[in-house]
Amino acid sequence: MRVKQVDVSVLCHATEDPEKLRAALSFLTGSERIAEENLEGVYGEPITLMRVKQEGKPAEQLFERITSDPDNKKKLLDDLELRLEGWKLHVRLDKQELVKGRISIGSGDNTIKLVIVAGGKAEKGGSKGFFAASLGGNIESH
Repeated sequence: MRVKQVDVSVLCHATEDPEKLRAALSFLTGSERIAEENLEGVYGEPITLMRVKQEGKPAEQLFERITSDPDNKKKLLDDLELRLEGWKLHVRLDKQELVKGRISIGSGDNTIKLVIVAGGKAEKGGSKGFFAASLGGNIESH
């Protein structure tokens, strides 16, 4: 079992600097390949959806990078069940912290969304067991 894919997405509103968000996404993922889609907000304001998809080794490295911080690990373990959807782990990173070069678990609307997908041979304890073990915990305590 391993992390096989990470999908990263963020909304860039008209009041935000798209170059700063591109730089933050590149810092996070190590990739310059950022897909962009122009959207329109409720009041007609321009919004850009930015996406990066990582697969294989880059996805594993991104997961390790996010979870290398003890505070991030603790936050993910504390509410692991709420974040799981099958073999997908939903994570939000604080957008402003990432622009400053810090990877920090966030909440609310001003975040960068990640969907971390695991795959491979079935793990004891299912997805919860896999992610708990990957975060240094166990399924009995979470």
